[in-house]
This record gives sequence, structure tokens and C-alpha cells, in this order.
Amino acid sequence: MHCTPQGLSANDLNLYYAAACLAQTEGRLAEAREHYLDLLGYLPDSAVLHYNIGLVFFDLGDFGRALQAFARASACGSDDSDTLFNLALCQKKTGDVQAAIASYRRVLAVAPDHADCWYNLAGCYRDAHDDQEAMRCYQQVLTMDAAYLPATNNLAYLYHRNNDVEQALVHYRQVLALRPEDDSVQYMLASLTGAPLDHAPDSYIRDFFNTYAEGFEQSLVVELGYDNPRKLYECFQLCSGHKDRFDHGLDLGCGTGLSGLPFMAAVAVMDGVDLSGNMLAQAAGKGYYTTLYPDSISHHLAVTTDTYDFFLATDVFIYVGDLHEIFTAAHTIARAAALFCFSTEHLDAEAYRLRKTGRFAYSIDYVRRIAASTGWVVLAVEETRLRKERDSWIAGDLWILQRDGAPL
Repeated sequence: MHCTPQGLSANDLNLYYAAACLAQTEGRLAEAREHYLDLLGYLPDSAVLHYNIGLVFFDLGDFGRALQAFARASACGSDDSDTLFNLALCQKKTGDVQAAIASYRRVLAVAPDHADCWYNLAGCYRDAHDDQEAMRCYQQVLTMDAAYLPATNNLAYLYHRNNDVEQALVHYRQVLALRPEDDSVQYMLASLTGAPLDHAPDSYIRDFFNTYAEGFEQSLVVELGYDNPRKLYECFQLCSGHKDRFDHGLDLGCGTGLSGLPFMAAVAVMDGVDLSGNMLAQAAGKGYYTTLYPDSISHHLAVTTDTYDFFLATDVFIYVGDLHEIFTAAHTIARAAALFCFSTEHLDAEAYRLRKTGRFAYSIDYVRRIAASTGWVVLAVEETRLRKERDSWIAGDLWILQRDGAPL
């Protein structure tokens, strides 16, 4: 409990401010917030109070109010680099990338050697798909600090995304030389050099999607023309032999939950599993999933005590490789006549292949062969366009399988 100050002297206000700072330092954020709000009733134009409560709101995850606080601190005369830097962080968190870019540029006008600012600015340009400007910013970071590994890693990724294989290899190898245990970089090097792999490491999937969770749907749907969940649902509807409604579904690699939404009317209870905690937080916000599991697909299928009559995996197997283990595990916990709906990137070759993009693609013959050997019957396969990549569409296939009911 705290007492709201009334008629306090300047000394009393200073003591109350010290108590607010102590609460903030010790992590008693709700208490600190209330203290600062009380003090702002006395000193509404105090830049330092607006700045401090902005930090509290940010730590509480209330980025909208943090943004307002830092903007007010700036308007009250606190136009220093720390205020502007935190303002930019909040603008990015609330989805206004262009405003964040402008604020980071204001920071650099007064602190041109602010490496973290250059790094965050690069991230804004990267998310806005201005790769050239992003790369220039990452290079600026490295001119100030050659050992700034996240900048080197992101620069490698952007060279990779822009098909500059030579420079991507150079920068990935620089990261690996200093961080040889980095599974994600080893995986990307394998994709570029053609080294045989049968799956993407969990750490790569977790880190990649934790990083891109916030703007994932906007980028995928609006910018890349992604509409696979709806297309897969239409394929599911047209497929003969399925029930009108399923009791218990499992969305494998559910991500933000975008894939499950079209199936709401068809599946009474839908659970989801995903390695990325940030993606699961987005899925939870949709209010559709009954239970969300922070786990790998393979591990969850192996340890769950639930059974399911519906499985969904939209654009998930691009990070899996060999499908035998997942198909077998899903069959083990599948109820009679369960359906398995998923998509794959198309491959005009044998089996499956890790492409230079860092994604796996599959031949139709391979999926048919694995399905047959693990107790699944192919009800339908349909060609589709998965999403845009640069100016081209990625070819894919939509699949509807059914558990055959026979023991393996």
C-alpha cells in the first residue's frame, strides 16, 4: 500500500520520487507505476517522470502507454538520445516502423556512433524489406564494432535473402568462427553449400520465429500474398470421405494461429504446438486454440497422451525434411479415419531437398511413398502457389491424407 501525496513539500516529493525509483529498480513495477502517476499529478510537465514511467510501461509490456510517455517526455524538453531511442523502440513495437526509422535517425543526428541505434535502424529497414538500406546500416555497425555478431549474422541473412551467395557464405563463416556451436548458422551454411541434412535444428526455428513474430502475419499475408490456410480448407471441403465436424484437432507448428482460423467451424477443439513462444503468444490472442504447447512437433507427438481425429500442418514441413518420423508418430495417436491436412513446397526431383533458401521441398512421389509406408491414404493432392518470393511465386502442393485404420 502507498499513500497518495497531498500538499507535499519539494523535499517530500523528492522522497516520494526516490521511493518510486527504488520500486522500479527492485522490479516492483506496479508500485512504481502508481508512484509515478501520483507524482505526475503534481508535476505534469516533468520530462524525467514521463521518461521513467515510460520505462515501467515498457517493462510491463504496455507498449502503447510507453510510447505515449516517451513522446510526452520528448515534448517536455527531454530530446536526448535515450528518450528518442526508447521512443523508437515503442514505435517499432506498436507497428509504426516508419516512425521508428525517423526517431532512430534523430538519435543518430546527435549520437552518430550509437552502434545499437544503427543496429535497430537496420532491423526496421529489414522488416520494411528495404534490404539495401538495412545492409548499409549493419555495415555501419561493423565499422564501429567488428565483433558485433548479431550485425554480422543479420548481414549474412540479408545477403542470403538477396541471393548473394558469396557474401552470405563469408558472413555466415565469420559468425561460425566466433560461435562454432551455432546450429542455426551451420544449417544456413548447409543450405548454401548443398550439404545433406534431414531437418532444421530446433534452435534455428525458435530463434527465427521469435524474431519475426510481431510483424509475421502482416508480412506474409499483405506483402507475400499468402493465402494457404484458406486454400487448404477449400481442398479439405472438396475432399470426399471426410466428416462434417471433427472432435479434436492438433495444429502442428501453429505459429500465430493463422493456419487454424479457416478450420474453426470444422474442428470442435483445436490444440496447437510450436517452438516459438512469441508465435504462441500471437496464437493465444486469437482465442481459438484450447491448449497451446511450447514444444517441437516430434517431441510433442511422442509424449502426448491425447488422441486426435484431425491434424493440420500449413507450411511447416519446409523446416522438417524427412517426414517419416512425423507421419509415423501422428498415425500412432490418430483416431480411426483421422485426417491430416498439410502443404509442401514442390520439388521436381526425387525425395526431398534442402534448398538454398533454407527450406525443404518435396516431390509428390516421395510424400505418397512416405504416406503409404506409415499408414496414411492420400485422398487429395492439389497444386498451388504458396507465396511470393521476390517477383515469383513458390510452387507448392496441398495434401489431404486419411488414417487407413490398419496397424503398421
